Amino acid sequence: MMKCEKYGERRGAAFGLAGVVKGFRITSLKKYGIAATLQQGLEDRASAKSREGALLGFECLCEKLGRLFEPYVIKMLPLLLVSFSDQVLAVREAAECAARAMMSQLTGHGVKLVLPSLLKGLEDKAWRTKQSSVQLLGAMAYCAPQQLSQCLPKIVPKLTEVLTDTHPKVQAAGQTALQQVGSVIKNPEINALVPILLSALTDPNDHTKHSLDILLQTTFINSIDAPSLALLVPIVHRGLRERGVDTKKKAAQIVGNMSSLVTEPMDMIPYIGLLLPEVKKVLVDPIPEVRGVAARALGSLIVGMGEQIFPDLVPWLLETLKSDNSNVERSGAAQGLSEVLAALGKDYFDQILPDIIRNCSHQKASVRDGHLTLFRYLPRSMGAIFQNHLQAVLPAILDGLADENESVRDAALSAGHIFVEYYATTSLPLLLPAIEDGIFSDNWRIRQSSVELLGDLLFKVAGTSGKAILEGGSDDEGASTEAQGRAIVEVLGRAKRNEVLAAVYMVRSDVSLTVRQAAVHVWKTIVANTPRTLKEIMPVLMDTLISSLASSSSERRQVAGRALGELVRKLGERVLPSIIPILSQGLKDPNASRRQ
Repeated sequence: MMKCEKYGERRGAAFGLAGVVKGFRITSLKKYGIAATLQQGLEDRASAKSREGALLGFECLCEKLGRLFEPYVIKMLPLLLVSFSDQVLAVREAAECAARAMMSQLTGHGVKLVLPSLLKGLEDKAWRTKQSSVQLLGAMAYCAPQQLSQCLPKIVPKLTEVLTDTHPKVQAAGQTALQQVGSVIKNPEINALVPILLSALTDPNDHTKHSLDILLQTTFINSIDAPSLALLVPIVHRGLRERGVDTKKKAAQIVGNMSSLVTEPMDMIPYIGLLLPEVKKVLVDPIPEVRGVAARALGSLIVGMGEQIFPDLVPWLLETLKSDNSNVERSGAAQGLSEVLAALGKDYFDQILPDIIRNCSHQKASVRDGHLTLFRYLPRSMGAIFQNHLQAVLPAILDGLADENESVRDAALSAGHIFVEYYATTSLPLLLPAIEDGIFSDNWRIRQSSVELLGDLLFKVAGTSGKAILEGGSDDEGASTEAQGRAIVEVLGRAKRNEVLAAVYMVRSDVSLTVRQAAVHVWKTIVANTPRTLKEIMPVLMDTLISSLASSSSERRQVAGRALGELVRKLGERVLPSIIPILSQGLKDPNASRRQ
C-alpha cells in the first residue's frame, strides 16, 4: 500500500486492509499498530508513495468502518490538513478523497469536534494552513444531510470571507469549496442557478440584485435543501442590508418564501438569528411598500416554522407599537403584528384583542396612535376573523376620531376607511348606525370623519369611487346616475336611504366649513336630481330637522335652523305645501321640545 509502484496495487491493498480490519473488528487497529503505521506514513516526508498510500488506507477505513473510525479521524485531522498543501499532486488528490470519505461518515458529535479546529485554521497567518482548512471545510459538503444542516450555516459565511483573502491560492480554495457546496444541492431549480449564486457570493456589489431577480423569477417545484439554503441566505442577508428599495423588497420577499419551500423547516433555524434582525430593520423602513413586504415575510415565517421559534417577536412588535420615536416605526410594527396575528390564528387574536382595545385609550398619544394604526391593517390580514370583532372595535375607532392629537385622529379615520372598504356590504347593519350617530356628534371632528366614512360606504354601495372632481356649479349639481341611486335603495332599503340622505343634507349647513365641504361632496356624488330627491325624503328630512331643533345641543339646533332656511330658500313655494302639514302635525307631538 505504501511501497508498490502501481497505483492500482496500492488502492487494492487499501481496500484489503479495510476489509481485514472490518473482519477482525475495530480493536485490531490498535492491536496490530495499523493506526500508528498510517500516521507514520502520513508523516514520511521522504516518500510521496507512503503519504499517498496512508491516505488511501485512511479513505478506505473511513468508508468501511463508518462511524466506528471517527475517534481516529479526529486524531488524524492535523496530518490531513498538512496533506492538502503537499507538493505532490497525487498526495493532494488522495487527501481530497480521504477528506470526502471522512466527512461523509461524521456524526453530529464528530462535526462539533472537527469544525472548531478548521474554523480556527482560517484565522492562521500562514496561507497554507488557511488553504488547507478551506479545502477541508469544502469537503464538509459531503457530510450526511443531518450533519450538513448543522455545519453549513457556520461554514459558508466563513468561506465567503475567505474570498477576499490577500493570497490568491486561499481565494481559489474558497471558490472551489463553495462550488463543492453547490455540487451537493439536490434542488434542481437552485442547482441550475449555482453559478449565479456563486457570483453573488464572490462579488456581492455587482451581482446581489441580479441574483435576487433571478430567484424571484424562478418557479420552485421542488423543496429547498440545506446546501441550497447555505448559498441563498448570505445573498438574501446582503440584500436586506442594501440601501436600494427594490433590493430590500426582493430580499424580504425571498425570506418569506423560503420558510414554505424548505424540505425541513427546522433547517431554517440556524439562519433566523442572522435574518430576523434585518427583516425587523426593513419593517421600519420609511417606504410603506417595503414595510408591507417585510410584514408579510414575518407572517410567512410564523406559518412555516411556528411561533415557538420566535418567542420574542410579538413582544417586540407590541413594544415598537408604543414607540415614541416615529410614526413610521409604529406603522411598520402595526403591519408586522397584523400579519403575525393572522398567522397565529383566531384563538391567539381573541386573547390579545382586549389589550389592544385598551391601549387605544392609553394616556400617551403615541400608544393610542400605534394601536389604532393596527386596526388599519387587521382587516387585510385577517379578513372574516376580524369582522366578528367589529362591534368591540368600533367604539375605540369613534373615540379616536375625536382625539386631541392629529396623528391619532388620522389613524382612527384611516382605520374607519379600511373597515368600510372591507366590510361595507357584509357588515352594513353594524357599520351604518355607528357612522350615523357620529354625524350628529357635538364634536365637529367626529362629524367630519363620520360624513367622510358615510360617503365611503355609500360610494361602495353605489359602485362609484367618490373621486369625481366636482368643480363649479351649485351645491346640487351632482355626478351621480339613476343606476347608482337605485343601487343604494336596493342595498339600504328606501326608508334607511331616506334617513341617511336627510342627515347628509342637514350637515351641508354645518357650522364647520370642513364638515359642510365633506357633506356637499357626498351629496353631489350620490344624488342625481336634488329637487326630486328632496321631495322623496321630505317627511324624513323634516322629522330629522325638527328633532335637531329640539336638541339640547345649541350647535345642532343652529345647524338644523340653517338647513331649514336653506331648504325654503332653494325650493321656496314648491316646498311649503309639503312642510306646513308636517309642522302642523309636529305641533301635536307629546314631546314639548319637538312642539317648541
